[in-house]
Amino acid sequence: MTLLSSRLALGALDYPIPARANRLDFMLGALTLAALTVLAVTGIVLTQFFNPSPLDAHSSVQAIITTMPLVSYLRDVHAWSASAAVILVFAHLSTVFWRRGYRNPREALWWSGVLLLALLFGLSFTGSVLRSDQEAIEALAHAVAGSAYMGPLGAPLQPGFSNSAPSLARFYAMHVSIFPLLLAGLLTLHLWLIRHLGVSASGEARATFRSHLRPMSAFALFVVGVVAGVALLWPTDLLAPGVAGFEVTKPSWAFLWIYAAENLAGTTGMLLAPIVLFGFLAAVPLADQPGSKLAGFTRAAGATLLTLLVASIVYAWIAPAQVHLH
Repeated sequence: MTLLSSRLALGALDYPIPARANRLDFMLGALTLAALTVLAVTGIVLTQFFNPSPLDAHSSVQAIITTMPLVSYLRDVHAWSASAAVILVFAHLSTVFWRRGYRNPREALWWSGVLLLALLFGLSFTGSVLRSDQEAIEALAHAVAGSAYMGPLGAPLQPGFSNSAPSLARFYAMHVSIFPLLLAGLLTLHLWLIRHLGVSASGEARATFRSHLRPMSAFALFVVGVVAGVALLWPTDLLAPGVAGFEVTKPSWAFLWIYAAENLAGTTGMLLAPIVLFGFLAAVPLADQPGSKLAGFTRAAGATLLTLLVASIVYAWIAPAQVHLH
């Protein structure tokens, strides 16, 4: 073990960290990484069986479900690990927000986490479009409608952006290459900043990072086990092939807060909801400075926004489906 440790530089894991960091609320970021690892591994497998052609995408998913039990189960694990990653990164941001772990010198650490959340939403959205079922076609129609208001920034989502590649092929490229590469870069930056700035845990007691790995690994295995169990009990649906021009479904739970805003204010609400959420998250380190009059307001605004977010998801879940684009 000593020879292995010296050759792999495992002694570098013995650097000191606050002992308080061994609590679960300080491990949510690492648990997010565990969910993302499962997401990446299962995604690599799925690319071997999925056909991104607009005419064959739905039938290839149908073939996976009906003729490949193991691959179908990995597809369910893939979908549920995506949900777990969104929940965990949002929980991580919430705990960091509550203990004000974004203050100097950790502003860039906070902003990289906010961008990671945005990328996870992008991955979830592009992944849902790839199924080419009714929900996917409606989601794509909403993306096209919203991007029309975004000028040049929304051009890549427009059907006429490329004459040689259909929309589905471009969304597939986003899902398996562009967004994962951006995610890997952001994760590298995020982990680098954590290593050199440390976690925002208080207290004089110290522990080694190696001691932190043991409970963190146990919790990570628990998360993987929960995802595997949920995927076994609740397989991911595949609706009938999508028909353009109809709105009869709702988006997945992660986008229900946007759906609720669209119910109340149409396309304007659909565009404003993510702008408000991510605009607030981006502004938090700037507004909540020590001694600032905005410090107390920022915390109250964050709690209010979280309450509205949960309430809007519940409202959209129980409200009947509505037609927005026509």
